[in-house]
Amino acid sequence: MPLIKRLTQSDGSGIAHIPTIIGLIALALVLRLLVWRWHELYPLGGDEQEYLNQALTLLRTRQYVELRLMRPPLYAIFLAACIVAFDLLIQNLRLVQAVISALTVAPLYLLALRLFDERRIAVVAGLLTALNYTLAFTATELLTETLFLFGLTVIFALLSHSAFTSRWPPLLAGVCLGLLALLRSVALPLLALGALWLMVRAGKRAAAIFVLAAVLVIAPWTLRNYLTYGAIIIIDTTGAENLWLDNDPAGREAVKRQLYALGDDMAARQRLATERGIAVILANPDHVAAKVWREARLFTALQFFDDMRNRPAIWVPPLQVWLRLILGDGLWLVILLGGAAGLWLAPAQRWTLIVAAPWTLYIVLTMLIFHVEPRYRLPIYPALIPYAAWAIVRLSVWRMPAKRRAPAVVAAGATCIALIAVMLAHRPYPAEALMLAQKHAWLWQAERALARGDNDAARIAAGASLRLDERSALARVILARVALMHGDADTALDHLNAALTAIPDHPYAHLIRGAVYRLQGNDRAARRDLRYETASLEDLQRWSWDVFRPIAPLQDNLDIGNLDLGYIRGFHFAENGFRWTTDHAEILLAARSNGVLELRLNGDRLPGAPPPEITIRVDGVEVSRMTAPPGWHTVRLPLPPGAADDGQALVSVQSTTYRPRSVDRTSPDNRPLGVAIDEARVVGAP
Repeated sequence: MPLIKRLTQSDGSGIAHIPTIIGLIALALVLRLLVWRWHELYPLGGDEQEYLNQALTLLRTRQYVELRLMRPPLYAIFLAACIVAFDLLIQNLRLVQAVISALTVAPLYLLALRLFDERRIAVVAGLLTALNYTLAFTATELLTETLFLFGLTVIFALLSHSAFTSRWPPLLAGVCLGLLALLRSVALPLLALGALWLMVRAGKRAAAIFVLAAVLVIAPWTLRNYLTYGAIIIIDTTGAENLWLDNDPAGREAVKRQLYALGDDMAARQRLATERGIAVILANPDHVAAKVWREARLFTALQFFDDMRNRPAIWVPPLQVWLRLILGDGLWLVILLGGAAGLWLAPAQRWTLIVAAPWTLYIVLTMLIFHVEPRYRLPIYPALIPYAAWAIVRLSVWRMPAKRRAPAVVAAGATCIALIAVMLAHRPYPAEALMLAQKHAWLWQAERALARGDNDAARIAAGASLRLDERSALARVILARVALMHGDADTALDHLNAALTAIPDHPYAHLIRGAVYRLQGNDRAARRDLRYETASLEDLQRWSWDVFRPIAPLQDNLDIGNLDLGYIRGFHFAENGFRWTTDHAEILLAARSNGVLELRLNGDRLPGAPPPEITIRVDGVEVSRMTAPPGWHTVRLPLPPGAADDGQALVSVQSTTYRPRSVDRTSPDNRPLGVAIDEARVVGAP
C-alpha cells in the first residue's frame, strides 16, 4: 500500500515514523491501563448492562435478540466474541477496549501526516490522542464509542491515501465503513462524503468500489430486517425513534411507553416515530428552539468539571481529579478551539471542505436535533485533532497573515469566540474554578489545623470555605469534627444534618453521624449511616480509623461486620455479619498485657483453593502462625508480655489470599480474599 511504502522508504525519513508510532501507542496504553485499573470496581451502567445481556443471550441461545430500543448488531457480536476469547470478567472486556483505544493513535498519526506532510504535526496529533483522558475513560465503558472511534479513524486514514492506483484502499475503506455503520448507524453519511472525496481525488472507479463494498456489508442486515419486519429498515430505528423521543414536550418516558405498546413491530415503530417526530418539531418550534440552545451549551461543556460539580458526593482521588481536568477537559478545549481554528486556516482545504467540516457539522447537528451526551462528541475527534495539531504547531511559529488570509483568520477567531461564549453561557467556568481553588485552599488549611490540634484555626478555615460555597459538605464535616473535639455532639449533629441537606449522599457526613449515633447507643440509626462505607471508592475504613478517635472509645469486644468502623482497616465490605480480610487487616481493641485475644474466624474457601495461611501479631509481636481450618472456630491467644501496656492492642492478621474467580470461572467474585472474621475480643481487658 502507498502509505506503508511511505513509512518504509529507503532514505530513512519514513522508517522513523514507526518507532514514533509505537512509542505513542505505548504512552496511550499506560494512561488507559491506569484508568482501567482505577475503574475496576465501577458498576456497569444501564446501556452497558443491556449490551452485555444481549451478548450473553446471543452466546446462550445462538439467536440475536433485539433490545427494547432497536440498535445496530455489531457491538453485541463484538462483546460476545470477546467473552468467548477472554472470559466474561468485565475487567477483561474493558482491557480489550483499552488496547483498541491505544491503537487508535496509529491511524490518527497517519491521517495527520498525510494531510499536512509534517512529522511535528503528526506527533502532536498522536499526543492529543494518546494523552486524552476522555478516550481512556470511555474505553472503560462497555459501549460502542471506543470501537467506533477506532474504525472511523481507520477509514479517515484510508481515504487520505495519496494515491488510488490500487483498488485496495477504497475497497478496504468501504468494508470498514459498512462494519462501522453496523456498529452505529450514525456513520452512514460517510458513504456520501467518502464517495464524493474519492470521486474528486481518484475518479468514479474508486468511488464506486468504496460504495459497493460498504453496501455489500450492510445489505445482508437490511435484508434480514426486511424479512423479519416486512419493511425497509436499513440498520436500526434509532434515528427515527430518537427524533420523537428527544423532541416531544411530553418527555422521553411518555414516548417510550407509546413505542413499547407496539411491541416488536419495528416497522410500525419506525413509521410512527418518524411521523410524530416531525409533527412535534413543526408544532412546537419554541420548545425545540429552547432544547437546541440547551444542547448547544451542553456540546461545548467541560465534561469532568461538570460531573464533579453535579455529583459532589462521588469521591475521586486527587491524581484522577487533575488528570480529568487537564487531560480531559483541558484537551477537549484544545481540540475544540484548535480544531475549529484549523478548519478555517489549515492548508488541507479539499479534505476540509469535503470530509472534515461536513462530518463535524453533521455530528453537531444530530446532537442538537436529538440530545448531547459527552460520549456523543467523540466522532468529531478524528476530524478535529489533525487541525488542532496543525494549529498548535503553527502557533509556535506564528506570523501575521497575508491580506488574502485575513478573512479566514477573522472567521477562525469569531468561531472560537462564539464557542467560548456558548460554553460560558452553560456555566461560568472561570468564576467557579477560582471559587473552588480558594475553597479547597481553606479546606486544606482546616485539615492541617485539625492534624496539629488547633481546633480554633480549623473552625475559622472551615467557616471561610463555607462562605465561599454554602453547599460545601466537607466544610460542615470539619465543623462537626471540631465540635466533637469539644464533646459537643448536638452541635456536631446539626452540622452533619446541614451537610446532608446540601448533599444527601455524602459518605463522610453519613459515617461521622453514624459514629455519633453509635456512641449515643442508637444502633439502628448508626447502622443506617455506617452502611455508606460502600458508597465510595475511597478506603473509608482507613479514613474512619483516623477520624473517629474522639467518638470511638476503645472496646474489648468487637462484632466484626457490625458497627465496627473506626476500629478496623484492611477488610472487605461486611457481608452476612462478618468480613473477609485482605492480605493484611488490623483491629484495634481495648486490652491489658495479661489478657487473652480471642478471634472467631473461618478458613472456608472454594474446593480446589489452598487453605489460608495466617500470621497474627499483637502490637507488632507475632503470637501465632497457622493454617486456618474450614468452618467457624475461635482462636485463643495470650497477649505477649509488654503488649497493650497503653491500654490498647493493635491486632494484625496477615493472610495468603485467593480470588474465587481463579478457582471457579463462573464466579463473579474477583476479590482477593484472606480469612473470614466474625468477632474479636480481649478477655481480661479493663
